[in-house]
Amino acid sequence: MRSHFSLASCLGALVVVAVAVGNATAQSADTAFETLASQYLDEFARFSPVGATSLGDHRYDDQLDNVDDKTRFDRLRWTRDVLRKAQAIDRSQLSRANQVDLELLQHRLRSQIWRQTELREWAWNPLIYTGKCGDSIYGLMARDFAPARDRLNNVVRRLEQFPRFLRQVRDTLEIERVPEIHATTASRQNEGVLKIIDTWCCRRPMH
Repeated sequence: MRSHFSLASCLGALVVVAVAVGNATAQSADTAFETLASQYLDEFARFSPVGATSLGDHRYDDQLDNVDDKTRFDRLRWTRDVLRKAQAIDRSQLSRANQVDLELLQHRLRSQIWRQTELREWAWNPLIYTGKCGDSIYGLMARDFAPARDRLNNVVRRLEQFPRFLRQVRDTLEIERVPEIHATTASRQNEGVLKIIDTWCCRRPMH
């Protein structure tokens, strides 16, 4: 009777340990994913200050994106590294919510890699760059997340970087590949950027 009780106790203890290990493993996987997701959002801002502003990350509000070859290469290498780390996480050990988020993150990363290496839109679509110019100003002025004077100061700092940005655009675009409709639309969007500057920066009072 004593031996039976001891065996039962041992089996019960093993079950408890197994459950605890399973919970720890799941917790470890969730922690690993959440850490990676946080790192992704944190590092994304370095590569796209304009995009970061639109997402509510205002650490780089005074900076304008770089679109030169080196930055594009560095971003591609970084994206592949994040994808590799995401694929190393055991999906079966994640909470249901994190399983969904992991799939979304991996899909986004694969899409970014495909767009950069296969679609190569950066080489023939000027709308990418005119859109970024407009967003760089609109994203700072459309919401009152900081005093208008501070936001306008960051607009000025970004405008000062426009010549560098446009030089990089000219070096990147393969003019012979740019569709006529894209070129025409980009020209019209440039007029829109000037209107944004006039509306948000020249006519609005600073508080």
